[in-house]
Amino acid sequence: MNHLIQFNSIDLAHFISKREGEKKIGEEINIITSSLAQTKGKFVLIGIPEDIGPRANMGNSGAKNSWNAFLGKFLNMQANRFIKSNEIIIAGEISLNGINENVIDPIKLRNEVEKIDERIENVVTEVITCGKIPIVIGGGHNNCYPIISSFPSPIQVLNIDPHADIRKKEGRHSGNGFTYALDSGNLKDYFVLGLHEEYNSEYIFNKFQKDNLNFLSFNEIIDKSISTKEMISEVKTKLNENKIGLEIDLDSIKNMPVSAKTPIGFTEEEVRKIVVETSKNYEFHYIHICEGAPKTEEEKLIVGKTIAYLVSDFIKCNS
Repeated sequence: MNHLIQFNSIDLAHFISKREGEKKIGEEINIITSSLAQTKGKFVLIGIPEDIGPRANMGNSGAKNSWNAFLGKFLNMQANRFIKSNEIIIAGEISLNGINENVIDPIKLRNEVEKIDERIENVVTEVITCGKIPIVIGGGHNNCYPIISSFPSPIQVLNIDPHADIRKKEGRHSGNGFTYALDSGNLKDYFVLGLHEEYNSEYIFNKFQKDNLNFLSFNEIIDKSISTKEMISEVKTKLNENKIGLEIDLDSIKNMPVSAKTPIGFTEEEVRKIVVETSKNYEFHYIHICEGAPKTEEEKLIVGKTIAYLVSDFIKCNS
């Protein structure tokens, strides 16, 4: 697969802490030995170790660290009766070879994001062509655009996020991935769950109205004590196809180490419930979990374990 650094057994061993009498997911997960098409498994893990997109959007660095933080926790989860570990393929991570990560100027950073777009689309397209489900981890929310663009026809997408990420097309960054996806025609319908009214501009709300997009704000969820089941029922009235793309921006979780940290938002448990309830109502084109930006060892533990639980929930519900 072009632009993918494939994982092998040695790479896996680096993350796994073996214990006598136990089997870890990392010991049963599949790696690509010949081709992806010939590799057993329904779910394909792909990492994006970049934070160029958030920095191009005047955000903080650190999103490049969430992939490895996730691997250290997920691969050491127990391979037991509750999860089909042999249905998981770890493909590897998007290569950033030749990408200038040391650029500071936002305009130049946005040019680098465009280069990453092409690489991600190339890899995800192959996963889709093989009839498998991409599970994409890490990086900024800029990466939603190349993921969505990988599908042969327009798709509907649910985004759990305090920010709509439909800013103007001013060069590629983490704040306008869905704008580019909408304008290209690859994003058919878009719903933001948990949007914060206080941190989206009037331009954004006008665009929702103009382009017939939909959201359920976190404010309304709190004010009306809307349950998880009721949230997804609301989503179903707008995203009415059987299959959707699922985006989880970790900015939606309060106090999570992310590029735009907030003390207000969903808890980890609430987002897990959303994943479970959504899985009861939809099949999925893909899942993308992004914007975790851990820097310290404690932050890596928090972000890594949170993503690991969300991925585990998703696989259990959709095996």
